[in-house]
Amino acid sequence: MNRNLKNNFPSMINGFVLKDEQMAQFDAFMQEYGNQPERVIYREIGRVKNEVSEDVLNQHINNLDALSQMQGFVTDVNRKRIANVKSILTSSNASFYRRNSRQSSPSTQFVSGTSLLLWFLILVAIW
Repeated sequence: MNRNLKNNFPSMINGFVLKDEQMAQFDAFMQEYGNQPERVIYREIGRVKNEVSEDVLNQHINNLDALSQMQGFVTDVNRKRIANVKSILTSSNASFYRRNSRQSSPSTQFVSGTSLLLWFLILVAIW
């Protein structure tokens, strides 16, 4: 599925919570993945989810639950995509490869490196 890079919703959401350095990473992710087909995005979500801690993965899933409840911002199509992404995130394939969550605090992990990539892929998959 080709995505319209003029769709600013993922950037708008992240602009509220990310620092300038993290937004620069987000912009780099957009250049790399922004126009990839849906199947590529879903495959990347499946791969990257195994590189984050269980705590961070659960935080992403909880955020998706909250996002799906937003009235006026999330359409039925977005809710279906959220369900697809949650299905990938909750599947148990290769979960034993997940990194140890003691590397740094969960709040630091959530907005850095692989976790930020995972959040970006989730948003691209939904919008």
